Amino acid sequence: MRGYRDVIAIREVWATLLLSALIRIPIFSLGIVMSVHVVSSLHLDYVRAGAVTTVVTVATMVSGPWRGSMVDRKGLRRTMFPSLIITTATWGLSPWLGYFPLLVLCAIGSLWNYPIFTIPRQVLMAAVPTSRRRAALSLDSVSVEICYMIGPTVAIIAATTIGTQITITACGFIAAIGAAGLMILNPATTEPSKVDPVPPASDAPAVQTPHNPKTTWLSPTSASLLFTVIATGFCLGGIELTTVAAMRSMGHPGMIGWVLAASGFGSAIGGVMYGALPRGASTALLLVFLGAMTALPALSSGPGSAAILLFVGGIFCAPTITSSIDALTDLVPADSRGAIIGWQGSCLNGGTAMAAPLIGAIMDSHGWQWGFLVAGITSAIIGAIVWTTIRLVKKRQTA
Repeated sequence: MRGYRDVIAIREVWATLLLSALIRIPIFSLGIVMSVHVVSSLHLDYVRAGAVTTVVTVATMVSGPWRGSMVDRKGLRRTMFPSLIITTATWGLSPWLGYFPLLVLCAIGSLWNYPIFTIPRQVLMAAVPTSRRRAALSLDSVSVEICYMIGPTVAIIAATTIGTQITITACGFIAAIGAAGLMILNPATTEPSKVDPVPPASDAPAVQTPHNPKTTWLSPTSASLLFTVIATGFCLGGIELTTVAAMRSMGHPGMIGWVLAASGFGSAIGGVMYGALPRGASTALLLVFLGAMTALPALSSGPGSAAILLFVGGIFCAPTITSSIDALTDLVPADSRGAIIGWQGSCLNGGTAMAAPLIGAIMDSHGWQWGFLVAGITSAIIGAIVWTTIRLVKKRQTA
C-alpha cells in the first residue's frame, strides 16, 4: 500500500479526485432522475423516458473523443469553461420545460458535458511518476465506483422528497462547483517533459512506433484494445439490466439498488488490489475473468446469492477498465492522451448501450438467467480471442 500513500500525498492527486467526485456524483445521478422526471413530473411513458436516455448516451459518445482532443489542444481551463456555462444552463432550465425542449437541451448539454473521465485521468497520469501510474488510475476507478454507488441513491431520495425539478437543477449547480474548483486549481494534464518514458503495458506492441499524435493509436493493437472495451461495456450493461430483471422476477424489486451496490463494492475492492500489484495484467485476460464471473449469477436463487456472486465478479471490473486505459495511453504521446481516453469512454458507453436491446430481447424470450449467461460468455469469448491473437502476434514479432 506504500504506492497509494505516495500517490495520495501529491496535492494535485487528492484535490483532483475530490473535485472530480463533486462533478461525477451529480452527473451520474442525472440519467435516472431525468427518466423519473419524464414519467412522474411530465406524466409521459417509459418510451419517451428511454428516448432521453438514448439521446444523452449518443451525445456523450460523440462528445468523448472530441472533448478529450480539446483538452490536448487547449488545456483544462479552456475546455472546462464552455462546459461550465452550457451544462449549468442546460440542467438549470431543462426540468422546467416541456418534453421536446428538454430533449434538445439534453442533447446540447451532453455534447458539452464535462470530460469527467478524461481530465481526471490525464491529471493523475501527469502528476505521478510512471511507477505509480497504475495506483493512480486504480484510485480513479475506485472513485468512479463510489460515485456511482452514492449518486443515484441520494438523487432518488432527493427527487422523491423535494421533486425532480429542484433535484435536477441542484445536480447541475453542484457539478458546476466542482468544475469551477478544477478550473481554479488548473492542474497540468501533461508532463512538462518526456524524461520518464512510459514502459510498454502488457497489451502494448513489442515494437516501437513513431509518435504521430494523429496516427499512432490507429493500429491493430489499439483496435483490439478498444474492441475489448466495447465488450467490457456490453458485459457491464448486461449486469445492470439483468440484475433489475432478476430482482423483479424474484419478487424483490426493492433490493435492486443493494445488489448492484454489491457489484460496485466488489469493483472498488478489485481496483484497490489491482493498483497495489507490482505490474499490470492483460486487458483481454481480465475481461475473460470478468465475463466468466458475470455468467455465475445465473445460478442465483435470491438477492443474497446474487449479491455475493456479483460482488465476486465485480472484483474484475475496475481492473479491466484501468488496464485498458493504461495500455491505450501507452500507445500515444502525452499530448494525445485526451483523445484516446475519450475514445475509450465512448467505446465503453457504446458497449453498454448495445447491451440494453440485445440482452433485453434475450431475457424476454428465455428468462433473466440468460441475461447473465449471454453478457458473461460473450465478453469472455471476445477476451479470449483478443488475448490469444495478441500473444500470437507478439510471438511472431520476437521470432
